[in-house]
Amino acid sequence: MNASQTHLAGNPAAPPVPAAGAGRAAPARPVPADGLVRRIGRTVLRPFRPVDEVAEAIELGRRLQRATSTGRRILVDDLGTGADAAVVTALVARALAHFRHDRVLAVDATGRAPSMADRLGAGEPGDLEGVDPATFESVCASLGEVGENLWTVGAAPDRADAYSSGLLPISRFFGVTLVAGRADGAFPAAVGAGAHSRVRVVRATRESALRVGRELDSLAATRPDEVGRTVVVVFDERRREDPAFDVARTTGIIAESGAAVVVVPHDRHLAQGAAVLPRLIGEATHRTVQLVAAEALGRAVDGAAPARARTEGE
Repeated sequence: MNASQTHLAGNPAAPPVPAAGAGRAAPARPVPADGLVRRIGRTVLRPFRPVDEVAEAIELGRRLQRATSTGRRILVDDLGTGADAAVVTALVARALAHFRHDRVLAVDATGRAPSMADRLGAGEPGDLEGVDPATFESVCASLGEVGENLWTVGAAPDRADAYSSGLLPISRFFGVTLVAGRADGAFPAAVGAGAHSRVRVVRATRESALRVGRELDSLAATRPDEVGRTVVVVFDERRREDPAFDVARTTGIIAESGAAVVVVPHDRHLAQGAAVLPRLIGEATHRTVQLVAAEALGRAVDGAAPARARTEGE
């Protein structure tokens, strides 16, 4: 693992994300994650990528296209660390929708701004309340369409009953359903009880790492099978938030539990807190998000996978 490429060191934290509808002037111009020289170099050198890198990309695509006998439900939460679970869910949903041939649904139950619909650029986010599950066409009337194979919808974090009455009846129309929620939300808790896998998005800090350790210890003692269906995402959302955080050592320890660990590097474009434009996301972000999607899907299908910590540049 090349710790220097984890992007967990650098400049001070990114500016705070303004609340949606906060009466600001014109939105800031979208900033690309990678600089101009790096983007040009990447384009020029793409045809000459090493054979191993090409083979790894092909294998990753194969994992993302895995067939499922029934729809898989994946819960994404922040484990109470305040990490942006919605944007990670949006990125994973885009990756799955791009590679897969079935439909993907991204549900936002975080109650935070900016919403997942904002990050996905969906004009109408839709609402889980009052959805008609009779047909896919009637379901679509309550959803926000993001693009080919991808839809999004909002859900109240405190409405546990909306899982059985709203989400379960419509999830049969989707190959993968991702739900982003708060760790203390009643709706996410209901989803988690029947989720096929879980993604815990945490900040790149020692405090968050300790919280993850306590959670995995608790699961190992009470629901050990859930550890094998867990993916921990260490998200460097605020560049070098905790300079003393040892990413290599921490991810290695977490991986010993049986959970997968993926480090998502800091990305200037994501840090803006606006709509996420795939062409402006960093190359490292693209690769690691696809790895998160593959790990979460694989564990949702298989129930577990060999423990291994992964970070960009390995």
